[in-house]
Amino acid sequence: MKRYFFLILFSLCFGISAQNTSENRLDFDEDKAMYLYHFAFDCIDQEYPNKPGQVLGDDSYLAPPRELHPAFYGCFDWHSSVHGHWTLVTILRTFPDFEFRDETLHKLRKNITKENILKEVEYFDDEHNKTYERTYGWAWLLKLDEALLEWDTSEARELHENLKPLVELISEKFIEFLDKLIYPIRVGEHTNIAFGMSFAYDYDSTFQLQLRKNGFR
Repeated sequence: MKRYFFLILFSLCFGISAQNTSENRLDFDEDKAMYLYHFAFDCIDQEYPNKPGQVLGDDSYLAPPRELHPAFYGCFDWHSSVHGHWTLVTILRTFPDFEFRDETLHKLRKNITKENILKEVEYFDDEHNKTYERTYGWAWLLKLDEALLEWDTSEARELHENLKPLVELISEKFIEFLDKLIYPIRVGEHTNIAFGMSFAYDYDSTFQLQLRKNGFR
């Protein structure tokens, strides 16, 4: 499968270990979850101010963020919106009885629908925006799906299936990008390869684990 190739290619080319240890993890308790919840919950549907970062092909590209990115239009920019969704999923996965569980689920299910995700796919397939959010935003999308894969509930499976077309497209884009990359991008900004690929490695490891659990090798 492409994702398996993705994992092997990453390991051979970059040799980055994504293993986590107790020393570099902070304790995540309900107080911290509540603190983070308010930021993410409020921002994922806050449309403005907004930094779209798109390439305009013609006048038809001029549209409000909620139309360009119906799933991930809030939080100032696309990757921050995806990050906000990941934060909420992680909170619900970690704390099943979270105080604002129902309200959070409602927002997640309102944004991550099949229709909205297909619209996102259309944007990333556009000839002028094929490299949009490479690789920082791509990494956060994979991180979001990783959290959904690890959250064993019917709601998570629904959101995962809805998100799947965009995840598959971004996975393919990652593979194509690696095939063209002749040296690592080390600048300490969003294009940094180490950050993007460490998240991609985590995602693929989780995906392979899910395959094994379901009887696939």
